[in-house]
Amino acid sequence: MLKWLEKLRAYLRHPLEATNDFFSSLEIKFKLSINIAIIVIAVVLLFSALILPIQHRELEEATRETCTVLIKKLSQIVADPLLDSVLEPRRLPEIPLEVTRTMQMNIKGLEYIVIFDHNGKVVGTSDTQRFKWPMRPERLATLSHNADISMQQDEFYYEFSYPVTATKEKVIVGYACVGFSKKILTQPLVRIQRLILSMAVLVIVVSVWGIYFFARKIVGEIHALADAARKVGDGNLDVYVTPRSKDELGRLAREFNNMVTHLREKLQMQKFLSKLTVEMIQERGGDRVEPYEEGDRRQVTILFSDIRNFSAIAEDSEPELVVKLVNIYFDLQTRIIEANRGVVDKFMGDQIMAIFQGPAMVENAVSAAIDIQRSVKKLNRQRSAAGEITFDLGIGLNQGFAVMGNMGSRNRMDYTVVGDVVNIANRLCSLARSGQIITEYNFARMLNGNYNITRLDAIMVKGRSKPVEISEIVYEHERAAKEATHSPNV
Repeated sequence: MLKWLEKLRAYLRHPLEATNDFFSSLEIKFKLSINIAIIVIAVVLLFSALILPIQHRELEEATRETCTVLIKKLSQIVADPLLDSVLEPRRLPEIPLEVTRTMQMNIKGLEYIVIFDHNGKVVGTSDTQRFKWPMRPERLATLSHNADISMQQDEFYYEFSYPVTATKEKVIVGYACVGFSKKILTQPLVRIQRLILSMAVLVIVVSVWGIYFFARKIVGEIHALADAARKVGDGNLDVYVTPRSKDELGRLAREFNNMVTHLREKLQMQKFLSKLTVEMIQERGGDRVEPYEEGDRRQVTILFSDIRNFSAIAEDSEPELVVKLVNIYFDLQTRIIEANRGVVDKFMGDQIMAIFQGPAMVENAVSAAIDIQRSVKKLNRQRSAAGEITFDLGIGLNQGFAVMGNMGSRNRMDYTVVGDVVNIANRLCSLARSGQIITEYNFARMLNGNYNITRLDAIMVKGRSKPVEISEIVYEHERAAKEATHSPNV
């Protein structure tokens, strides 16, 4: 109860704000219906304000014309009896008779007739209860100075008065008054008002009903678009909004479908880009990327993985089978690299190049390389048991500074890293036999004794004057718990 009282107080404090909030929360179909109803009511009120006063004036003019004819004719008839009654009182009864005959004409709205003599005394009336007393002196004085018809009105009657004159000199011998009922005379106006009101109610009902169902169609399209947009926001791009019309909503539905199609295309295209490239584009907010921009010098760890004896296996197998098999091993390696916070930079034939960054890049890269070798061996055991073809991998690791930036032409670019650290990692990968992980000796020393290291013979690398000291990471003697921790499900 207190909660409702608080709401009521808040509404009373801010009625306009609360009304606006309430109206804003309504569905479009109700808003349209309410707006149409308000427009119709406004039009009816405007129409009534313009037409009814005109009708009222015309009614008054018609009533005045009718009364003018009636009262002048009546004045002419009673003029002689009034004039002669001064000398011959026996003619006075003629006046009430004439009043009665006039009332019997059943003139619409005529309620009473009263004839006064020149002194204001009643000499004939159709309503003896209403007119018992002489005319008031001030009223008599006003009529005596007015030679034309005068009108006065109260809540119920229009009363018209006219001086009765006789002889050529227009001597006033009396006064004729007729009263018309306002209720009867205004019946046409009341009928017009009722007709306008009935038509307004009919138009409002029909309009609101029609707008409601028409708005349901519009709102249905809007809801369909809203639901589809919500699904897209949740990551579902397999949505389609059927255009139901050729108007703006239909065009909006078609444009929405085009947008979803483009999003699907971009999502598919992202699969052909390295995550590094996608992140770079997102960081730039979609700004134009130029091929000749200077790259960033960064410290990175590079991992190269290569399938051993691939050419021999590919030569003896169907291309479709080879592609399927390579993708199985690529998918396994990619999941492991990403699980260890690395990024696959590119796939090159049967080779993968991955980049690791950050404070723990060396540990992450080594962990990824070991997990890859162990997971590949596990996969190979399963495939061998099923009589399927297997692949073995050699991995090379290196760490150092490289330039990261846009490589390529204006129309075809790749966001990658270049430098001596990349070349050495690639060379080490080419030296690695099946199941081996080869690194530079200085790289192995960064592991702080966490892994068993075997020092290998130094190698000469093109472009370097001194031999490169290398070593192998021996991972087979690691604890089984570590294998279970780092190896994903295959």
